[in-house]
Amino acid sequence: MAGGLLDCISDEMDHVDEIIDGICESGTPELTEMCRYVLSNHGKRLRPAMSILFYHALGGDGSDSVASTAAAVEIVHNATLIHDDINDAGELRRGAKALYREYGLSKSIVAGDYLYAMGFRLLGTTSSDIVGYVLDAAVGLAGGEFNQRDYEHNTDVDEAQYIKIIGGKTARLFEASAKCGAYYARPGDIEAIDLAGEFAFLAGHAFQIADDLLDIIGDVKATGKRVGNDIVDGKPTIPVIYAMEDPEYGPRIREIFTSSLTDYKEAEEAISLILKTDSVERCRALATAYADRAKAVISKIPDSVYRETLVNVVDYIVSRDR
Repeated sequence: MAGGLLDCISDEMDHVDEIIDGICESGTPELTEMCRYVLSNHGKRLRPAMSILFYHALGGDGSDSVASTAAAVEIVHNATLIHDDINDAGELRRGAKALYREYGLSKSIVAGDYLYAMGFRLLGTTSSDIVGYVLDAAVGLAGGEFNQRDYEHNTDVDEAQYIKIIGGKTARLFEASAKCGAYYARPGDIEAIDLAGEFAFLAGHAFQIADDLLDIIGDVKATGKRVGNDIVDGKPTIPVIYAMEDPEYGPRIREIFTSSLTDYKEAEEAISLILKTDSVERCRALATAYADRAKAVISKIPDSVYRETLVNVVDYIVSRDR
């Protein structure tokens, strides 16, 4: 995470990492190795950070349960990424080979199932409300991914349909993470829990918009992912949707996007054309709009270092290069 952004919860984030590492110990050496391959090469850990930050921002102090739940959500998230890479035939994840590329397809499916089960096993020690938040997010994630596949290589998809897709596949898990932290701080305070969820849901949209933009303007050395993946896969991301509206360059971009035979060379051509449109600027404006809405929501809770950090996390989300 850039610039010590999470310094105020560094000890608790370390505890989350310890819990995650313990979950990797499966009793089967190769499965343990595979789980550590995925989870030790961790990403930004934004979801567990949302849980812990909201726990403290809303007055929580001294509970180990929030760290355990935050770890569980991160484990579930990484389980979905294993299956996502398989579905998308992805090559890289966070700068390393996708798990199935390193260990094979069948074993990777099992490893994803194992992590998914272990994440919910951790959640099983919590309340039915906590389990419900994460289950609802998991259902939304599956629906979002399924809907996205219905729109692959489809030029009719518009901004509203894209927002619906990312609301399920990305934003709902952010929302669940924040609601879990708020629940531990103020169980029964529906208003506070919903506020946390609304903030994170909006931040999750900003995150995915920024992530999709990095598939166009990112650097593989920073992102750990090859640019043009979404174009090759025919995923209807917002930079492509906006660019296809361009009267001059849109027709060729649509031609590349609709073809199931598009390769990375043609994806590079599409990217060069997208960069000639106003798509990048529109994407940045859309991500910023969601970030601003999130910051307006969180302004309703008392000022603290934790609230300030949540605001900084949102700013990081829209400005990041990885």
